[in-house]
Amino acid sequence: MADLAAHYELAYEEAKRAVALQQRHVDRLQSASGILIAAAAITTSFFGTGALARGDVGVTGWTALACFGVIGVAVLIVLWPGHRWLFTANPRSFVVAYIEHPAGALDVPAIHRDLVAYMARRYIANARRLDTLTLVFTVCAELLVCEVMAWVAGILDGT
Repeated sequence: MADLAAHYELAYEEAKRAVALQQRHVDRLQSASGILIAAAAITTSFFGTGALARGDVGVTGWTALACFGVIGVAVLIVLWPGHRWLFTANPRSFVVAYIEHPAGALDVPAIHRDLVAYMARRYIANARRLDTLTLVFTVCAELLVCEVMAWVAGILDGT
């Protein structure tokens, strides 16, 4: 094991970097989702006020409002706090498993090896969720474009 210590340390550092990048991706996705719902709300307020003042929302207006509603629900899905992101090991579990182990503390290369395996499992589980939420965000962005197009079409139609 000692001759592989540098290899395990390298793998551990790469695993840490991958998980940190993944965590930044989640943070950026959530931030962008907040901006997206704000843009949708401003768009709906700007265009919807005129349509409602005229008293005739029309099909295009209802289409835009439906897009806004779906964007709102989808952004809630992305921002919902119930997602179980796991980017770190539980400190207490770490101490019990690696330091206070009944057979004695594990050596650092063995700890690195185990942590790499743990982080790889977490990375894969997080990646599945992240891929799904990225798809939801992409659909939201496309719906925002559809919403704007619907409002503009309504203005051009006079409804």
